[in-house]
Amino acid sequence: MGALGFALSSHFGLIGGPQFIEGVVVSERPISLNPLIDGADPAVVDIGHLLYPSLLKLDATGYPRPDLAASFTVSGDGLAYTVALPPNLAWSDGRPITSADVVATDKFARSPQATDPTLSAALRGVTVSAAQSTVTFKLPTPRASFAATLTQLPILPLGGLSARALAAEAAHPATPMPTSGPYEVKSTDARAILLQPNPHARTHPSISSYELRLYIRFSDAAAAFEQGSLNALLATTPRELAQLLSVKGSRAQTMTTPDFVDLMFNERVAGLADPVVRQAIGIAIDRSAVVAGALDVRGGVAETGPFSRGLSWVGSPGLGAVSPAVAAQMLQRDGWVRGPYGALQKGSTQLAFTLKVPAIDPLPVVAHEVATQLVAAGIQVSVETVAPATFLNGSLATADFQLAMNTWSPPPDPDVSAFWRSNALPPQGYNVSGGPVDPFLDSGLDMLAQAPNRTLRAEAAARVAALISQDAPATFLYTPQISLVFRAPTPVAPMPSIGDESARYDDIASWQLR
Repeated sequence: MGALGFALSSHFGLIGGPQFIEGVVVSERPISLNPLIDGADPAVVDIGHLLYPSLLKLDATGYPRPDLAASFTVSGDGLAYTVALPPNLAWSDGRPITSADVVATDKFARSPQATDPTLSAALRGVTVSAAQSTVTFKLPTPRASFAATLTQLPILPLGGLSARALAAEAAHPATPMPTSGPYEVKSTDARAILLQPNPHARTHPSISSYELRLYIRFSDAAAAFEQGSLNALLATTPRELAQLLSVKGSRAQTMTTPDFVDLMFNERVAGLADPVVRQAIGIAIDRSAVVAGALDVRGGVAETGPFSRGLSWVGSPGLGAVSPAVAAQMLQRDGWVRGPYGALQKGSTQLAFTLKVPAIDPLPVVAHEVATQLVAAGIQVSVETVAPATFLNGSLATADFQLAMNTWSPPPDPDVSAFWRSNALPPQGYNVSGGPVDPFLDSGLDMLAQAPNRTLRAEAAARVAALISQDAPATFLYTPQISLVFRAPTPVAPMPSIGDESARYDDIASWQLR
């Protein structure tokens, strides 16, 4: 009998054979088992990813590759994405998975019942046609990020359902449906979801019972982990990771996310309107020290470019030299001199700013670390925490900030048009810097958004990174990391080094208990 190959007590009853229990922090219970409903809860998306693969998934470099699909092709004009399904695919109840399921899922994702506005917007204007084993998505204009969109569309068993049946599914999202992943739902209630191997899965998992215990608060889940009731729990912040790793015998597997954290400049503000000031701030900040200190090493990867390290196929500029002294010299040559209160100034303008940051761990700690570092360059920064609910649509959208810091979670694609294109102003986008129109940057973003192949996109990304570095509308700090923490006895659990929270389940069928 293996280390976990014995019966564990569960509120579902005693279940023999190798099994595993993971804690999951949810917004509410019971949880939706339809990943297209209540998708604002990350746990819904995560569990949906475990039960329902998408047509494509991200590979070890963050590039889209086939998952449920056998292959996909893109037309030369970049307008048509054709996905081929492999033969003999079946849902867990034995019914075949067909192109009709893909078409119906696409339709449901755009319907009022679905709750993911980002996915719905990405599918808007796309026409879908199906043959016996292929599905073609026809775009109104070239959009290279569409392959990444298909990694976010879990295929559901909706083909052939009537409008009444679809409405019933939307009304009862906690009711299990047939699945296509390695597991199917055996039972579920407000406290847990019990999974068993899907008999029709392409790969059969070795763990015969996987239980997801649901907690409203991380503190409760962490207490259960410390008491030995859980075998695994996801840590999404350095503080959570440190707490879980303090448990004897625990270990972590870490993933680099597609997200990024940046320090934004309001170029309408005196002082920050000067590009030399913005560039000097970028040179003065030691990202590696931020990661080692505020993030406790395992919370992020230092970054200087606009693309997450979780998209490594794009490439990223090196960190470069960090020198507060060089930054101070740049500012002095630009006419800034030391004022009576310590900050550099030019005329009546002082390099003293307020940095607004949402009260979301670990951003306030990072903000204070940045503020401390900038003192050596003659720049004074006071940190102001803001309620998360009012930060994006309040402070940023209304330009009510001088400096601001945020974590951004774009789709897993390098198209950063929504952040830096000249017309990407709130509420259409997130370009909050207030800088002048840059036709060269807009042109580079157009190429990045539309280039039909990987090589051209990587070249366009390099051009965009160089232009953003020159304009300096923001200083990029780091790419966040997350960790799945196991406690002894632990499984041999191969996990991708790159991916969002859901990616921890990509290779779950190959997990081995020892």
